[in-house]
Amino acid sequence: MDFTNYSTRSRFAKEINAGYSARLNGLRLSDNPHLVWIECETEDGANRRAGPMSEKAEAWQHGWWLADQGAR
Repeated sequence: MDFTNYSTRSRFAKEINAGYSARLNGLRLSDNPHLVWIECETEDGANRRAGPMSEKAEAWQHGWWLADQGAR
């Protein structure tokens, strides 16, 4: 998704802001409420992995990333 595009940022403002706030509150990327988890065996021994990301999940992650860049 193109987050430099105003219409994209406008359409997903709620998710972007939620991701930004989540990062400022110390939440991890894996705390993204829009992720779909798939139960499986993984190489690192975990019992789940994230499934394909929805547009809302991408927007939340983008907001998290923006806050992370601002914290540096």
